[in-house]
Amino acid sequence: MQVFRFALAAAGLLVLFPDARGAETITVTNSEWLPYTSEYLPHYGPLSRIISEAFALEGVEVRYVFRPWSRAYAEAAADMANGSILWSTSGRDSDRQRRFYFSDVVFDGQSVLFHLKSYPFRWAGYQQLAGVRMGGTAGYEYTFDKYPFIHMDRSAVSDELNFRKLEAGRFDVFPANLDVGREIMRTALTPEQAARITWDPNPYNITHYHLILNKRNKDNRRYVALFNKGLKRLRESGKYTEYLQELK
Repeated sequence: MQVFRFALAAAGLLVLFPDARGAETITVTNSEWLPYTSEYLPHYGPLSRIISEAFALEGVEVRYVFRPWSRAYAEAAADMANGSILWSTSGRDSDRQRRFYFSDVVFDGQSVLFHLKSYPFRWAGYQQLAGVRMGGTAGYEYTFDKYPFIHMDRSAVSDELNFRKLEAGRFDVFPANLDVGREIMRTALTPEQAARITWDPNPYNITHYHLILNKRNKDNRRYVALFNKGLKRLRESGKYTEYLQELK
């Protein structure tokens, strides 16, 4: 009888506190992308935190595994993890679209043109870039690639190196994500070097980033729906905006 009473009491606690049953856990690949995501930032960075807390609102716990970008994608596609963050749609008929479910937009990344303060520049369209010396990072895809009159120096293997080349006057403009560029200026350049660089306030491109979950796992369609619901709740609570303030 005593055991029966204990069982009833435990069942009552589970009704009152459903989270006591233990949250579901999914595995998501992540990558180093300062200032958005990092294994070494609190909460793994503000965007990782947004994804974790959106899921948590729906009773799902996220376990992150950090990998280089290409491996993060490959492991997610092979169902070695449920999915990965943060990815754009990459075209309607792309491999990415065929392999993954896409969540609602998690974050809009602004791409801008950085330049020296001594080089007056205002973004007014692609035709304006004819004859402009532009830097680019090896291996990156740019929206400028479809315009044959735009020429980019892609000899640098990293954005950091390109910012150093920009500061040295090796080219006129360098396209980069606004937050990533500001982070590089803050951490990789001296204050004197960073003070010589600015950016055009008008983004030349806005990229929508998503959580992607692979279609091989039968549970992932449900997880995407849960995440979207949690993300909406997080936005409505004001926490989403609060966490993004860390990027300012």
